[in-house]
Amino acid sequence: IKGWEFAVSVPFDLLSPALEGFGLIANYSDTSSSIKRLGPDGPDEPIAGLSEKVRNVTFYYENEGFQARVSQRNRSDFLGEIQGFGADRALVYIDGETVVDAQIGYAFAEGSSLDGVSVLLQVNNVTDEPYRQFFQGTNFTQRYEEYGRQYLLGVTYRF
Repeated sequence: IKGWEFAVSVPFDLLSPALEGFGLIANYSDTSSSIKRLGPDGPDEPIAGLSEKVRNVTFYYENEGFQARVSQRNRSDFLGEIQGFGADRALVYIDGETVVDAQIGYAFAEGSSLDGVSVLLQVNNVTDEPYRQFFQGTNFTQRYEEYGRQYLLGVTYRF
């Protein structure tokens, strides 16, 4: 395995006090891998589950009990390892994807009647990105699944 990663976290109030609470977190990685699964004379294959390129970016706001985030993850095609017929491990080629998630929440202030209560709403896979396996060396789909968006609502109480 070899590669590199670049990561940055920037609270925007460094640019202007008017942007207090806003910020950006981002990273990019470029990785190459090689393994000989069938012995020393076997073909070189990438390590299963490892995309060559992965990008993440999150814009956020956190201030006065409010918090909001929008995140995007993008990964290139990769070799996956799934449970095959008879519970053995099978290698499949998985299409890269771009997934967007969002969340918004509020934590009630100390001294308020709801002190210790916080609420959080999350929406995962906002853009309804599908999962797709393809045949090696082609663009022909082997398996296609749509999972849809996922909505999560949480309420916590700390005492």
